[in-house]
Amino acid sequence: MDRHFRGTRLKRNAPALLGLFGIWNSNFLGAGTHAVLPYDRRLAGLPGYLQQLEMESNGKSVRIDGERSQTHTAPVVWGGEETNGQHAFHQLLHQGTRSFSADFVAVAEPGHDLAERHRWLLANCLGQGSALLAGREAGADGPEALAPHRFVPGNRATTTVLLDALTPASLGALLALYEHKVYTQAAVWGINPFDQWGVELGKQLANEVFRALAGGPAAGLDPATAGLVAEVRKSTS
Repeated sequence: MDRHFRGTRLKRNAPALLGLFGIWNSNFLGAGTHAVLPYDRRLAGLPGYLQQLEMESNGKSVRIDGERSQTHTAPVVWGGEETNGQHAFHQLLHQGTRSFSADFVAVAEPGHDLAERHRWLLANCLGQGSALLAGREAGADGPEALAPHRFVPGNRATTTVLLDALTPASLGALLALYEHKVYTQAAVWGINPFDQWGVELGKQLANEVFRALAGGPAAGLDPATAGLVAEVRKSTS
């Protein structure tokens, strides 16, 4: 994947295209959140990993040149695995009012002997993607009174990443795909993806809070935090 990213022309460069899709969806189509939807239990940790990768790297409002960004940068990244998400938040994706983008991540070959179960899993993955793409007309089927409720608009911005099999090599390539995607976006937005000053501020303040919780002075804390420290000390005294 590293060699592919470095040596492949833009129109076939997977990480660069994924990054540009994200910029198009976020900055031009107004998608404020990005859902990561892996349809393989072994990839259940992928949404959390990509939250850290994307939001910590590109969650910045100041460019490398010190000027404030005139566009939104990283979206809010979230998600969930397999059909669990279908029973939790997919309804909002299909018929809700919020703008979003989403990545489906699927594996063609199962990592177990339950071939039919895996086929159903893939069918659900591709079926959800198809519904987000094509939707359903209001009068397509069903009673006329339910037509407005059954309407699914479609035309949602999604990408499907399909692995032949989940192996150490393909998992590494998948992670590198997203790492280079984030680098591409940072280059376009003109921000530094390799610092995290906002998080560092919270860590520094935690030192003051820790001393205050242990009985030290809370004079350097803002009033809201000082009040919370006082409540904790009252409860633990």
